[in-house]
Amino acid sequence: MPRQVDHAARLAAVTDAVVAIAAERGFAAVTIRAVADHLGASTSVVTHYVPHRDDLLRLAVRRELAVRRAQAERAMAAAPDPLWALVRWAVADTGDRVHRFWLSLLIAAPTEPVLRAELDGFNAWWDDHLRGLVRRSGVAEPEVVADTLDVVVDGLVTAGFEDLAPARRDRVLIRVWNALGLAAG
Repeated sequence: MPRQVDHAARLAAVTDAVVAIAAERGFAAVTIRAVADHLGASTSVVTHYVPHRDDLLRLAVRRELAVRRAQAERAMAAAPDPLWALVRWAVADTGDRVHRFWLSLLIAAPTEPVLRAELDGFNAWWDDHLRGLVRRSGVAEPEVVADTLDVVVDGLVTAGFEDLAPARRDRVLIRVWNALGLAAG
């Protein structure tokens, strides 16, 4: 009798392997062979689900970015101040794996067109939300405020690798928030 395979679960395991490898060793280490080894399977098992390396990258990154967008959407929907919720979500302590995945994505995107395209899509989503929320806040010079928040978010995400305590991160955010003339979240 043929073995029953849960195709959705197998595909999820393949994408999980890509994310794990990228977070541990960077996207340059993501190969069909590396994914197969991570799964304890043959390369033909991997290529049965995802035939090319670019497809592996696209599928895994798209899934991870969709998860992050969904988290942000939930945070904004549940908050009285969606701008504050979006910025707090972006700098929240997401754990080492997520931090390492993002760093790997940022490092690899300039040389990997598939990753660049996925990151560009996410950045367009981020810009639409951030800039729209800043404009609706009524703050003076909304483009400068949005640019400042982009820089602060990038810095706080990077500082997350240096064990910046959440309470200290929040104090930094509040100080920046106040300096920009935004209502406290």
